[in-house]
Amino acid sequence: DLFGKIDEHISNVASMKISPFYKVFEEEITPWDDKLQKMRIIFDIWIDVQRRWVYLEGIFFGSSDIKQTLSAEFTRFKSIDNEFTSLMKKVSNKPNIIEVCSISNLQKTLDRLAEL
Repeated sequence: DLFGKIDEHISNVASMKISPFYKVFEEEITPWDDKLQKMRIIFDIWIDVQRRWVYLEGIFFGSSDIKQTLSAEFTRFKSIDNEFTSLMKKVSNKPNIIEVCSISNLQKTLDRLAEL
């Protein structure tokens, strides 16, 4: 499980920080701690956005009646859908999570999508 692994790594880094030898490795540990914390935040937002997107995709793309009845909402969702699927295409081109997290404005985009 992805969340379990990242939490395990965050916990390992926290354990290293209480070591008497931490100061020796602080310059190496701090960037990794920052990356892991950023990944965890991104994963939390991402899973929330994805859950909502899957739910709304079924509603708006599953029935033409909904498209007509809620045309303004459908248009809004179509815009969100385009942005989310475009982002997921960028993600699919990255072989590892460190590269994914370096996608320009990834967290800002996910934050914005979570608020829509």
